[in-house]
Amino acid sequence: MGRFSLLKVFKIGKNAEFEDNLSQNARSTENALNQLDIEIKEHKASEKAHEAASIIHRGKSVAHWLNSYWSRLVNLIVNHDGNDVKEVVDGRVALDATIHPTLNDRLEYDFDQFEKKVNDMLSVVSLQPFLNKYGNFTKALQAALELSKDRPIWLYIPPGGYTLRERVRIYKNTHITLQAGATIKRGFVGSMFVNGDSNESFTGYNGHGNLIIDGQGSIDSMGHEIKEQCSIFGFAHASGIIMRDITLRNVCGGHAFDCAGNENVLIDNVTFEGFADYVGDRWFSAAIQVDLMRDSSNFGAFGSYDHTPTRNITVRNCFFGKSTKLGGWARAIDSHTSTDGVLYSGIRFLNNKVYDCTEWAVSGNKWQDVFVDGNTFENCSGGVRTLLPSVDSVYTQDKNGNPTGRVNKTKRHTITNNKFINMTVDHAIQVYGRKGYQTIDQVVIKANQIDGTTRHGIHVSDVKHFVIDDNNMENIGHHGVLITRSTRGKVHHNTGRDIQGNGVRVEEGNCDYVSVDDNTLEEIGFSGISVSGESEYVQVDKNTIMNAGKRGDEYDFILFMDGVKNSAVRNNTATGKTGRHGLYLTSKCSSIQHFGNRLKGAGKVSALNDNSVDPIRTVENIT
Repeated sequence: MGRFSLLKVFKIGKNAEFEDNLSQNARSTENALNQLDIEIKEHKASEKAHEAASIIHRGKSVAHWLNSYWSRLVNLIVNHDGNDVKEVVDGRVALDATIHPTLNDRLEYDFDQFEKKVNDMLSVVSLQPFLNKYGNFTKALQAALELSKDRPIWLYIPPGGYTLRERVRIYKNTHITLQAGATIKRGFVGSMFVNGDSNESFTGYNGHGNLIIDGQGSIDSMGHEIKEQCSIFGFAHASGIIMRDITLRNVCGGHAFDCAGNENVLIDNVTFEGFADYVGDRWFSAAIQVDLMRDSSNFGAFGSYDHTPTRNITVRNCFFGKSTKLGGWARAIDSHTSTDGVLYSGIRFLNNKVYDCTEWAVSGNKWQDVFVDGNTFENCSGGVRTLLPSVDSVYTQDKNGNPTGRVNKTKRHTITNNKFINMTVDHAIQVYGRKGYQTIDQVVIKANQIDGTTRHGIHVSDVKHFVIDDNNMENIGHHGVLITRSTRGKVHHNTGRDIQGNGVRVEEGNCDYVSVDDNTLEEIGFSGISVSGESEYVQVDKNTIMNAGKRGDEYDFILFMDGVKNSAVRNNTATGKTGRHGLYLTSKCSSIQHFGNRLKGAGKVSALNDNSVDPIRTVENIT
């Protein structure tokens, strides 16, 4: 095709814009035709464009069909009728037109090629052929898992009892299914499964990830017989871990799952049962440890120790409790190590059943974006605790091991819709900042049912911006709700009965802008509502208190103690002949507004005892 030179300038006296448009169109047309001319010439000159391998017919190249038919033609046995004792040479031609010595060789070759194509996508692997080959479960399992170094695998472990004789290493893109009736028992001293080799070193979340462990089978660490510390799974530096439907039992000293420096983790419908601490130095050990890659004492299987934290982990629909051989766990889920400037984040603990923990069932050190919802905790030492580390501990050191003298802030802790039954040592719920150093901010504790604690129902300490709302408490061994050095919060619409300490206590000062309102408290051992310390703008409104001060004459229905100022007590109701006063304001309170309280008949001594300085007994605006 020849090149074109189109007329681009028009002799039009008027309408210059029209002239310009026509010129542009002409240039575009010229360029397109010239490019087409170039491509046609290149195609004519190209040898590859006219090769049979480049032309497709019926899904395959023409070269394939020509080679196949040619190979069959040159090997053809004429007049073969299907009954000849000779092998038809045509049958020795493979799908890719290669010729093989025998038909058997050709078929094996084609099957090998087909298997390779399948393996390039996903290899579904049964353990049984490896068991047949090695005659040893540990070697068979490790050999099967080695396949994942080349391609993703889905390994099925058939029903049966197996004994693991040494640690097994899992690699990326591995899916292990323990079929119903499959049980793996530990038969050595040490941890059972890790995701990497001892000589490997990863950073961040770039290790062996994309791991799935599931099925209806079980793994038994045999801690009732092998009384040496062990963890079942120890994974680190991974992105993408799913553990579902299996049973993990009888761990001695360690963890069912040591989760160190991983992200995007789901643990769903897993049973964690049976734990023992024979030595007495693993009183804190958790079924699931949420950890960071701090040093080899935290995670010793491989490195690197770059302080990568675990983040985005969901534990849901799981069971934590005793086994037939061992007792309950110390903790269900826990973090206790940390590094300055590094936070665990995205921790979700949902709809789990937790029984018989000998320590806090949930203990989160430096957790941020925490959601604990819909769980049942029964017969545990303590319920849910989130906290910050002590400023002088090694867990406030920087990445080089230097003391920092500071504590990092965390935010957004939500603890909702849980049941706490018989907390035998500690509180049901505690959120614990660090006095004089750091607060935990944005805390919501809502709609929990608490029946039986040795200490407080709910305790927040050194917290800022909190809501404690719509909780139901009874049989509380000390205070129902305890607010310590916490500010800008609300204790609202809770009910409490049979509380041995104060119904609600606000203490130790620095509790500015705290509202205690619309709570119903009955059968209270100490004061119904007690406020003490240097605090301002504490509002106590519209509460109903029945029979407070049952444990002594020094307690009141509502008590404001020394140091409280610029606060209010309004429209509360107090009934019952227990305790000392319906409302008592001490002589070192000041500027306390109080009105509209129904106190008649409350208290053994008097309904109202106002010794405060500059009281405000009017509904008028305070200006």
